Amino acid sequence: MTLTVLHKDLNPFEIFYYASLLHLVFVKIHLFQDGNGRTARLIEKWFLIEKMGQKATSVQLEKNYYKRLKDYYSNIKKIGLEYEDLDYSKCLDFLLMTVKGIDDQN
Repeated sequence: MTLTVLHKDLNPFEIFYYASLLHLVFVKIHLFQDGNGRTARLIEKWFLIEKMGQKATSVQLEKNYYKRLKDYYSNIKKIGLEYEDLDYSKCLDFLLMTVKGIDDQN
């Protein structure tokens, strides 16, 4: 997914959609014993910077997710717990968290 969308021209909606989706997919892979969320936020920020440039650094991902930690975990759990049973059709609430957080910043 990343390599395909990384080289495409995306509108702002698509940029935030794919950045959040990268975050969610990485968290659900749960590659590490600890630090999956931090790494996922880093990947999300990296993608935003790649697509939007330095202005993406003003998107306060860490603060946004920390302020909504209960919603963060609840939205992650909505798609399922076991990797083979994940249902990404239930991920919209998670994908909207970054955009809603930006709205709250203003």
